[in-house]
Amino acid sequence: MSNTKKEKLINRFKKEIKEKGKTSMAKRRDGPIFGLIAFSVALWGTKLFTHSSPSTTVQFVLFGAHIHFHHFHYGIIALAIGILLTFFEGVWYIRIGHILFGAGLGFIVDEYWLLLTFQDASYDYFGVTSQFISTTIGIVITIIYSVLAIGLFLYTRAEKKMWDEIYESLRKGELKIEF
Repeated sequence: MSNTKKEKLINRFKKEIKEKGKTSMAKRRDGPIFGLIAFSVALWGTKLFTHSSPSTTVQFVLFGAHIHFHHFHYGIIALAIGILLTFFEGVWYIRIGHILFGAGLGFIVDEYWLLLTFQDASYDYFGVTSQFISTTIGIVITIIYSVLAIGLFLYTRAEKKMWDEIYESLRKGELKIEF
């Protein structure tokens, strides 16, 4: 094998190691933090928005049927797209997937009580019981999500250091690659 070909392979390997480290860290370190932030903004932002503007709705007619889109439906769409993005490799796919997953979960949790009771949104959504239960569920999920995201962030410090050291050793030539 010629030296030029070896150098190209070694440079490609170094690039792959660097990308693997970034992707690995995004999966376990960045993603959950982005998801937690998106979940919190979606859930608590929706609660604030619907409380301050209770009559805002999105309605349209499709094939003669009147469709009323709740933020629960946006949540299902965001959740589905977020889950689909997990099949792709790359830091930004992972981050955006976690953001969509977190936001979708936040939108769904806000209307969970209505799904549980099958009540009309205009009838029961602004009731004290509905607000109390969805807020309680939101607080519990926020705490669980926070513990997991922060725990993973702290737990992966050593792994991030390992990937950085491997890449730096390869870059400086301290770690040899033989073919």
